Amino acid sequence: MNPHIPRVLTDGTALIVPLFGSPQSLPEKIAQARESGADIVEWRADLSEDWESCAAVLADADVPVIATLRTDREGGAFAGRGEDYLTAVTMLLAAKPDLIDVEINRSAAYRAIALARSSGVPVIASHHNFDMTPRNDDILEILQAMVEADADILKIAFQPLTPDDTWRHMELSRSLTGRFGRPIISISMGDDAAWTRLAAKACGSAATFASLGEGSAPGQIDASLVRGVLDALGR
Repeated sequence: MNPHIPRVLTDGTALIVPLFGSPQSLPEKIAQARESGADIVEWRADLSEDWESCAAVLADADVPVIATLRTDREGGAFAGRGEDYLTAVTMLLAAKPDLIDVEINRSAAYRAIALARSSGVPVIASHHNFDMTPRNDDILEILQAMVEADADILKIAFQPLTPDDTWRHMELSRSLTGRFGRPIISISMGDDAAWTRLAAKACGSAATFASLGEGSAPGQIDASLVRGVLDALGR
Protein backbone atom coordinates (compact mmCIF):
# COMPACT_ATOMS: atom_id res chain seq x y z
CA MET A 1 0.00 0.00 0.00
CA ASN A 2 1.31 3.45 -0.89
CA PRO A 3 0.59 5.85 2.02
CA HIS A 4 -0.67 9.33 1.19
CA ILE A 5 1.43 12.20 2.54
CA PRO A 6 -0.51 15.43 3.24
CA ARG A 7 0.19 17.82 0.39
CA VAL A 8 1.32 20.61 2.72
CA LEU A 9 4.42 18.55 3.54
CA THR A 10 5.47 18.41 -0.10
CA ASP A 11 4.34 21.81 -1.43
CA GLY A 12 5.67 24.24 1.16
CA THR A 13 6.59 24.53 4.81
CA ALA A 14 3.98 22.99 7.08
CA LEU A 15 3.28 24.47 10.50
CA ILE A 16 2.93 21.64 13.01
CA VAL A 17 1.56 22.27 16.50
CA PRO A 18 1.98 19.62 19.23
CA LEU A 19 -1.01 18.82 21.45
CA PHE A 20 -1.18 16.70 24.58
CA GLY A 21 -3.13 16.18 27.78
CA SER A 22 -6.49 14.72 28.73
CA PRO A 23 -9.15 13.81 26.15
CA GLN A 24 -11.38 16.53 27.59
CA SER A 25 -8.77 19.20 26.88
CA LEU A 26 -8.09 18.23 23.27
CA PRO A 27 -11.11 19.76 21.47
CA GLU A 28 -10.23 23.25 22.71
CA LYS A 29 -6.56 22.75 21.87
CA ILE A 30 -7.39 21.56 18.35
CA ALA A 31 -9.55 24.66 17.86
CA GLN A 32 -6.74 26.89 19.15
CA ALA A 33 -4.26 25.20 16.84
CA ARG A 34 -6.51 25.82 13.83
CA GLU A 35 -7.06 29.45 14.85
CA SER A 36 -3.29 29.92 15.14
CA GLY A 37 -2.84 28.69 11.56
CA ALA A 38 -1.63 25.13 12.13
CA ASP A 39 -1.51 22.93 9.04
CA ILE A 40 -1.04 19.74 11.07
CA VAL A 41 -1.30 18.85 14.74
CA GLU A 42 0.99 16.38 16.48
CA TRP A 43 -0.67 14.31 19.17
CA ARG A 44 2.00 13.56 21.77
CA ALA A 45 0.61 10.30 23.10
CA ASP A 46 3.47 9.94 25.58
CA LEU A 47 2.25 13.12 27.32
CA SER A 48 -1.44 12.23 27.14
CA GLU A 49 -3.92 10.19 29.11
CA ASP A 50 -6.48 7.62 27.97
CA TRP A 51 -5.28 7.01 24.41
CA GLU A 52 -8.53 5.45 23.25
CA SER A 53 -10.58 8.49 24.24
CA CYS A 54 -7.97 10.86 22.80
CA ALA A 55 -8.07 8.96 19.52
CA ALA A 56 -11.84 9.32 19.38
CA VAL A 57 -11.53 13.08 19.78
CA LEU A 58 -8.76 13.36 17.22
CA ALA A 59 -10.75 11.34 14.68
CA ASP A 60 -13.07 14.34 14.37
CA ALA A 61 -10.26 16.87 13.94
CA ASP A 62 -10.50 19.03 10.82
CA VAL A 63 -6.72 19.02 10.44
CA PRO A 64 -4.27 16.15 9.76
CA VAL A 65 -2.96 14.41 12.87
CA ILE A 66 0.50 12.96 13.53
CA ALA A 67 0.53 10.34 16.29
CA THR A 68 3.82 10.50 18.21
CA LEU A 69 5.13 8.36 21.03
CA ARG A 70 8.30 10.13 22.09
CA THR A 71 10.55 7.97 24.26
CA ASP A 72 12.51 9.09 27.29
CA ARG A 73 15.71 8.50 25.30
CA GLU A 74 14.71 11.28 22.90
CA GLY A 75 13.10 13.87 25.14
CA GLY A 76 9.72 12.24 25.74
CA ALA A 77 7.97 10.38 28.52
CA PHE A 78 7.52 6.84 27.19
CA ALA A 79 9.85 4.50 29.07
CA GLY A 80 9.06 1.26 27.23
CA ARG A 81 11.77 -0.73 25.50
CA GLY A 82 11.86 -3.11 22.52
CA GLU A 83 8.58 -4.91 22.06
CA ASP A 84 6.82 -2.46 24.38
CA TYR A 85 7.51 0.29 21.85
CA LEU A 86 6.20 -1.81 18.96
CA THR A 87 3.06 -2.71 20.93
CA ALA A 88 2.42 0.95 21.70
CA VAL A 89 2.91 2.00 18.08
CA THR A 90 0.47 -0.73 17.04
CA MET A 91 -2.09 0.72 19.47
CA LEU A 92 -1.62 4.19 17.98
CA LEU A 93 -2.08 2.84 14.46
CA ALA A 94 -5.46 1.47 15.52
CA ALA A 95 -6.52 5.10 15.97
CA LYS A 96 -5.94 5.61 12.20
CA PRO A 97 -3.84 8.81 12.38
CA ASP A 98 -2.92 10.66 9.21
CA LEU A 99 0.77 10.08 9.96
CA ILE A 100 2.80 8.36 12.65
CA ASP A 101 6.23 9.18 14.07
CA VAL A 102 8.66 6.28 14.57
CA GLU A 103 12.05 6.79 16.21
CA ILE A 104 14.64 5.20 13.96
CA ASN A 105 16.91 4.24 16.87
CA ARG A 106 14.38 1.91 18.49
CA SER A 107 15.11 -1.80 18.03
CA ALA A 108 11.61 -2.34 16.62
CA ALA A 109 11.74 0.66 14.28
CA TYR A 110 11.94 -1.27 11.01
CA ARG A 111 9.01 -3.49 11.99
CA ALA A 112 6.98 -0.51 13.19
CA ILE A 113 7.58 1.36 9.94
CA ALA A 114 6.64 -1.67 7.84
CA LEU A 115 3.49 -2.18 9.90
CA ALA A 116 2.43 1.44 9.52
CA ARG A 117 3.02 1.58 5.78
CA SER A 118 1.17 -1.70 5.24
CA SER A 119 -1.75 -0.07 7.06
CA GLY A 120 -1.61 2.89 4.68
CA VAL A 121 -0.27 5.31 7.31
CA PRO A 122 2.74 7.39 6.18
CA VAL A 123 5.71 7.35 8.52
CA ILE A 124 7.88 10.15 9.83
CA ALA A 125 11.12 8.45 10.87
CA SER A 126 12.70 10.62 13.54
CA HIS A 127 15.89 11.08 15.48
CA HIS A 128 16.47 13.62 18.28
CA ASN A 129 19.71 14.42 20.07
CA PHE A 130 19.37 16.85 22.99
CA ASP A 131 23.08 16.76 23.80
CA MET A 132 24.80 17.78 20.58
CA THR A 133 24.72 18.22 16.82
CA PRO A 134 26.53 15.26 15.22
CA ARG A 135 29.11 15.55 12.47
CA ASN A 136 27.69 15.89 8.95
CA ASP A 137 28.76 12.34 8.03
CA ASP A 138 26.91 10.98 11.06
CA ILE A 139 23.79 12.98 10.20
CA LEU A 140 23.86 11.54 6.69
CA GLU A 141 24.14 8.02 8.11
CA ILE A 142 21.05 8.64 10.26
CA LEU A 143 19.08 9.89 7.25
CA GLN A 144 20.25 6.96 5.13
CA ALA A 145 19.03 4.52 7.79
CA MET A 146 15.60 6.16 7.62
CA VAL A 147 15.56 5.80 3.84
CA GLU A 148 16.57 2.13 4.07
CA ALA A 149 13.74 1.58 6.56
CA ASP A 150 11.37 2.94 3.86
CA ALA A 151 10.14 5.94 5.85
CA ASP A 152 8.06 8.48 3.96
CA ILE A 153 9.40 11.58 5.74
CA LEU A 154 12.75 12.05 7.50
CA LYS A 155 12.98 14.12 10.68
CA ILE A 156 16.15 15.15 12.50
CA ALA A 157 16.43 17.46 15.51
CA PHE A 158 19.70 18.37 17.21
CA GLN A 159 20.89 20.57 20.05
CA PRO A 160 23.66 22.94 18.98
CA LEU A 161 26.55 23.54 21.37
CA THR A 162 27.68 26.63 19.46
CA PRO A 163 26.13 28.95 16.83
CA ASP A 164 28.38 27.27 14.27
CA ASP A 165 26.60 23.97 14.93
CA THR A 166 23.30 25.55 13.92
CA TRP A 167 24.70 27.12 10.75
CA ARG A 168 26.43 23.87 9.76
CA HIS A 169 23.27 21.85 10.38
CA MET A 170 21.07 24.24 8.42
CA GLU A 171 23.49 24.49 5.51
CA LEU A 172 23.59 20.70 5.32
CA SER A 173 19.78 20.54 5.41
CA ARG A 174 19.50 23.09 2.61
CA SER A 175 21.95 21.14 0.47
CA LEU A 176 19.97 17.92 0.90
CA THR A 177 16.79 19.17 -0.78
CA GLY A 178 15.67 16.44 -3.17
CA ARG A 179 18.59 14.14 -2.39
CA PHE A 180 16.59 11.34 -0.79
CA GLY A 181 13.43 11.75 -2.82
CA ARG A 182 11.28 12.49 0.23
CA PRO A 183 10.62 15.46 2.53
CA ILE A 184 13.09 16.23 5.33
CA ILE A 185 12.11 18.00 8.54
CA SER A 186 15.26 19.51 10.02
CA ILE A 187 15.32 21.28 13.39
CA SER A 188 18.05 23.00 15.40
CA MET A 189 16.76 23.16 18.97
CA GLY A 190 17.20 25.65 21.79
CA ASP A 191 16.57 29.36 22.24
CA ASP A 192 19.70 30.42 20.34
CA ALA A 193 18.55 28.45 17.30
CA ALA A 194 14.90 29.52 17.48
CA TRP A 195 15.33 31.66 14.35
CA THR A 196 15.62 28.48 12.29
CA ARG A 197 12.00 27.68 13.10
CA LEU A 198 11.02 30.88 11.31
CA ALA A 199 13.38 30.30 8.39
CA ALA A 200 12.51 26.63 7.92
CA LYS A 201 11.88 26.91 4.18
CA ALA A 202 15.21 28.63 3.53
CA CYS A 203 16.89 25.93 5.61
CA GLY A 204 15.42 23.12 3.53
CA SER A 205 12.90 21.89 6.08
CA ALA A 206 9.47 20.68 4.97
CA ALA A 207 7.93 21.70 8.29
CA THR A 208 8.44 23.69 11.45
CA PHE A 209 7.01 23.18 14.91
CA ALA A 210 5.40 25.86 17.07
CA SER A 211 3.55 25.88 20.38
CA LEU A 212 0.26 27.01 21.85
CA GLY A 213 1.99 28.18 25.00
CA GLU A 214 3.60 25.06 26.41
CA GLY A 215 6.03 23.67 23.89
CA SER A 216 7.17 20.08 23.49
CA ALA A 217 10.80 20.93 22.63
CA PRO A 218 13.34 23.68 23.39
CA GLY A 219 13.06 26.81 21.27
CA GLN A 220 9.49 26.42 20.06
CA ILE A 221 7.82 29.77 19.32
CA ASP A 222 4.16 30.76 19.58
CA ALA A 223 2.22 29.29 16.67
CA SER A 224 0.46 32.53 15.67
CA LEU A 225 3.79 34.33 15.38
CA VAL A 226 5.29 31.55 13.28
CA ARG A 227 2.23 31.49 11.03
CA GLY A 228 2.55 35.21 10.40
CA VAL A 229 6.23 34.91 9.48
CA LEU A 230 5.65 31.91 7.18
CA ASP A 231 2.88 33.74 5.38
CA ALA A 232 4.99 36.88 5.05
CA LEU A 233 7.82 34.84 3.55
CA GLY A 234 5.52 32.87 1.25
CA ARG A 235 5.97 29.72 3.35
